[in-house]
Amino acid sequence: MTEAEVEDKRITLAEAAKKVSDGDDLFWGGFGYQRPPIAFSHELVRQKKRNITVYTCGSEVDLEIMAGSGVVNRYEIAFSAIEALGLSNNIRRRVAEGALEVEDYTNLAMAMRFLGGALNVPFMPLRSMMGTDMVRLARYRGENKLKVIDCPFTGEKLTVVPSLKPAFSIVHVQRVDKTGNAQIDGIVGEDIEGSRCGKKLIVLAEEIIDEEEIRTRPDQTKIPAMYVDHVVVLPFVAHPMMCHNYYDYDLEHLMMFHKLTQTEEGWQEYLNGYILGVEDHYGYLDLVGWPRLMQLKAKKPWGY
Repeated sequence: MTEAEVEDKRITLAEAAKKVSDGDDLFWGGFGYQRPPIAFSHELVRQKKRNITVYTCGSEVDLEIMAGSGVVNRYEIAFSAIEALGLSNNIRRRVAEGALEVEDYTNLAMAMRFLGGALNVPFMPLRSMMGTDMVRLARYRGENKLKVIDCPFTGEKLTVVPSLKPAFSIVHVQRVDKTGNAQIDGIVGEDIEGSRCGKKLIVLAEEIIDEEEIRTRPDQTKIPAMYVDHVVVLPFVAHPMMCHNYYDYDLEHLMMFHKLTQTEEGWQEYLNGYILGVEDHYGYLDLVGWPRLMQLKAKKPWGY
């Protein structure tokens, strides 16, 4: 295949978010402070998406944004908080109001659900949930959420959880080439399994590099192009969180965000200022301020 024949999968952030329809379900990549696709959550808010279901092991600011703005009406997750700062204020309010459902699993259970989807099998077994109240209270989850079975080989009791095959997987990576070969530095979390379980995969990357450079570090290509449908290239996709080897988290912004979300009025101030009050991701970065963003850039060789 010649270079001219290689498919260029790059699209804009707005085009990528437009592909998500109301009522869709999404695998949401990243873990905690590391590589959450926050720019994508902002764009879902700007496009007024509704009734979205999100599956993830654990994320923070992005989950707060989508809950507070009404984009998401259901989470299936293992945890949510603003680590080191406090609880998820928006999520707690929306659950209390009846606007948001949250179904919790363990981290391992969610990871196994993504792996099951990637393997195209209907369920996955695990032992660890047998020692939790999640099994005792399984009747509250419904018939298709968690079951205890007898192992057909040993007869021992095992928990099985349903696999996930969402409409889209949304994953943030450090580098990508135009065909979709995506490289991840540092913590990978569940992004390998999650990138393979969705029916379509949208990759957001900090930078685009040539295929020749991709080939010099094949061990870093965690997501081969064959799995990728669309590529979005933007700087500071995860701000105010972090992207290993590219930039650290913005503690001042995180503290301001968490303080504002303690009240609905404060959250609306943030929403109208930093998300709805700007035209696009670059407008958000301009508002944060490029001098501040440059201060956050990683200093070699530490990666943050």
